[in-house]
Amino acid sequence: MIGLIDCNNFFVSCERLFRPDLQKKPVAVLSSNDGCIVARSQEVKKLGIPMGVPYFQIKNMCKKEKITIFSSNFQLYRDISSRIMHVLKEEVQNIEVYSIDEAFFNVHTNVTEKEMAEMRMRVMQKTGIPVSIGVAHTKTRAKIANNIAKHRMRDGRLTMSAIGGGEGGEQEQEEGVCILDMTMWENIKNTLPCGNVWGIGRQTTAFLTSEKIETVGQLLACDRAFIKQSLGVVGERLCMELSGTSIYRVGDSVHTQESYTSTRSFGKIIRDKETLISALSYHITHLAEKLRTQSEVASKISIVLQGSRYGAFSHREDILSTTLTMSTNDTTTLIREAQKLLIKLYDSEIPYKKAGIILSGILREEVTSRSLFDDHNTHEDRSVLNTVTDNINKKFGAHTLHFGVLYGTEKWKENKRLVSKEYTTKWSEICTVKAI
Repeated sequence: MIGLIDCNNFFVSCERLFRPDLQKKPVAVLSSNDGCIVARSQEVKKLGIPMGVPYFQIKNMCKKEKITIFSSNFQLYRDISSRIMHVLKEEVQNIEVYSIDEAFFNVHTNVTEKEMAEMRMRVMQKTGIPVSIGVAHTKTRAKIANNIAKHRMRDGRLTMSAIGGGEGGEQEQEEGVCILDMTMWENIKNTLPCGNVWGIGRQTTAFLTSEKIETVGQLLACDRAFIKQSLGVVGERLCMELSGTSIYRVGDSVHTQESYTSTRSFGKIIRDKETLISALSYHITHLAEKLRTQSEVASKISIVLQGSRYGAFSHREDILSTTLTMSTNDTTTLIREAQKLLIKLYDSEIPYKKAGIILSGILREEVTSRSLFDDHNTHEDRSVLNTVTDNINKKFGAHTLHFGVLYGTEKWKENKRLVSKEYTTKWSEICTVKAI
């Protein structure tokens, strides 16, 4: 069986973790430069505020409804995510981190909802973040099970209509947990909309609707030749997953993820090359550390530069890539390659508003080989330097020790007028408890 643990309203939950006074109150988190809503508490959702709406359009409503607004604090969110995954690894043997707030894991076939509910409580007690757990025979079904778990009511009862099911069908279940067995699957598949399935987007949903295929039951009843011809190999595999045949297993691929991306909009227009190098190096530092943490290396690096959305360069976005001579997770090497790409791509006439890094061709470090012409001593020295740097930054806070090229970050960093403290990664901002 495959399980999926998902943090509920993750960014909001991270902010509430250090602000218990905000529990059960409306809270929202903004994107870079405080542009739009990217996370909402349940109370905000009930007010009808949609995901992605520009903040300036609802600013007055936020004041009226007393919604607490935060700028995005990704350093805090990444650290809390790391703690959750660490706790999960203590609970189960094999996990696959899918995103910052989700992870798949393997459990034994006869697992019970009581066991999953107990594990859920332990994760919540150790991290303070509310989570939901869905278990099924495949990853795709586990996603559906997790969605059901999110809709479990406080009294432990499940309303099937909440997930697109039919009327009635209520049954006693554990709160925040769902094991989607064959009996339950047969009960919901004929009323579960195709648009609610992981992997079926808007265009595919529209196509299926035009073919009078609206539910998962109707989709599974289709001829496989039609599925393959209309939806391709991906659609065929999706149907196999929905049928109960596991195609995507937990952590069984050498290519753990195709790429990692880090981009950020600037707080103001940037024109000089040195500031762009500083911004790109900032993104590389973060991604390289992530690669080392997961024992991975990258085979290709790309830089992304985007012009201002106003004026003649509103649609200008340039991307330039290079394949590395040897796959690496060394910060120095990646910064040097990014600088070479920037020299080729940079245009002093363009007012830049956004920059980023894409590392692709991700491989496990143990399956890669060194180049015949690689300097062994240099390689070992950089490996030691990266290890020391990572350990110091982990102990004393992010960017405590960093490359000189990162100086001047204040020239490009995004506007964050409502950002919370970095409670877990900076000693000067750690919480203080006072006895009264």
